[in-house]
Amino acid sequence: MSTPLSFPPSVARQLSRRSVFEALLHRSPISRADLAKVTSLSKQTMSEVIDAFEQQGLVRPVGRTRGNVGRTAVLYELSPDSGQVLGIDLGAQRLTVALADIAGRVLAEADEPTDSRGGAWTLDQIARLSDRLARDNHTHPSRIRSIVMATPGVVNPKSGAIEMAPNITGLDHLNVVGLLGEKLGSPAVLENDINLALLGEIWHGCARNVDNVAFLALGSGVGLGLYVNGRLVRGENGAAGEIGYLPIGGDPLQAESRLQGCLEYQIGAAGVVRRYREAGGSEVGSERQVFERAQTGDPTAATVVEETARLTALAAAAVIATVDPQLLVLGGSVGSRPDFADKVARLVLQLSARSVEIRTSTLGRRAGVVGALSVALRRLHDEIFGVAELTTALPLPPPAQRSASQ
Repeated sequence: MSTPLSFPPSVARQLSRRSVFEALLHRSPISRADLAKVTSLSKQTMSEVIDAFEQQGLVRPVGRTRGNVGRTAVLYELSPDSGQVLGIDLGAQRLTVALADIAGRVLAEADEPTDSRGGAWTLDQIARLSDRLARDNHTHPSRIRSIVMATPGVVNPKSGAIEMAPNITGLDHLNVVGLLGEKLGSPAVLENDINLALLGEIWHGCARNVDNVAFLALGSGVGLGLYVNGRLVRGENGAAGEIGYLPIGGDPLQAESRLQGCLEYQIGAAGVVRRYREAGGSEVGSERQVFERAQTGDPTAATVVEETARLTALAAAAVIATVDPQLLVLGGSVGSRPDFADKVARLVLQLSARSVEIRTSTLGRRAGVVGALSVALRRLHDEIFGVAELTTALPLPPPAQRSASQ
């Protein structure tokens, strides 16, 4: 028989607190007696933990058990006021901010078009929308204990600037990390938007319970998120997945390709519109119109869409051959279109040496902000209940219903 693990008393107490918190996170509302059964803790230890949680404002009573003969028991759940998190998704076209409580319940969410001037104007917009959301929800800034923002490109760890994000100007010359923390009144963690969209799909979307997932996003830009053997892949400089720079679809040495990425220059939203115009198509204002015209029989638009699908399939085949995913998720304003995804899937079947399931994003444009909330929650939970002796993170709560006000 193996020898049971032995921890110092202080660590043992923290482990007890952690196990009770996890049970509350996944089984609320729940009584003290049921908590003791679930956690295998003694009734005395359970009472001590719950009493401490109540004093700290971590839990609150929400009623009593009903329907049983004899004495009823108080039911507890995590208090929404014990800690809240802010998730931000900064996109080239739209800015989304969501506020959630410690149990992952979304309390409020808002979005608006991203300020086209970029740079400092965009940071001011983020702060303004975040403040409005907190104020409307009667949330004091001190309650927001974890902030995570999804951003295009790569964050330079030395300068705090956002690089390789050509669709939002001016962020490569600013200490975005520092300035955003000052404006929000609390440090903010920045993560690549595609990585967070992938984590959003793993938590609430189409990739639940899958350990090897590739998320290929196609919209204003082109990006790739990789989740391999249950871990997010970031690379040496955080630039893993910058698939827009693959030398596919054109001359990778021309100026536009070097600035934006060869593949992104061809199949990003602006590339789809540009190629349609160059092929003789009439004036359009967005890639969505090109796809709509293809569906209504415009032969030029149909040709552009087919070529976009072909180039996307080439990129997807390269990803499959390199990282061997169980699932490939297509997202973004273009990638998540079912008609387009079907074209890509058929082509990938011809190109790839093995069959891989392909799904479209179920969260759509909310994937990034949901992923930001998931990381913010993990950071908050670890801050309160992390145990250095354990390498495993607390599991996130199952998908919760959004507030009735949303």
